[in-house]
Amino acid sequence: MEFEYRNILKETPTAGEIMELAKVGNLQVSDLVNRGSKTFKDLKLDISGFAPQQVAELLQDNPKAMYRPLLTDGKGLVVGFKPDGIQEMLAL
Repeated sequence: MEFEYRNILKETPTAGEIMELAKVGNLQVSDLVNRGSKTFKDLKLDISGFAPQQVAELLQDNPKAMYRPLLTDGKGLVVGFKPDGIQEMLAL
């Protein structure tokens, strides 16, 4: 399987790309936020009232607040270090 590595800290995804990732993974955009990350904690934000676009823009501006790695084949999404999910996607 061919893949493309993208360092999201150097090539930050746009808010639109983040919205699309959430859609592919059948997730809410807020599910991509790593609330335990130092970056997110330092922001001291309550995002519970944020619209999806606002969350996507927050992640665009603060990519370290996003779960990593993200692995997608355009049809599904594995968020974070989930060996079983990664192995299943790579086996296709």
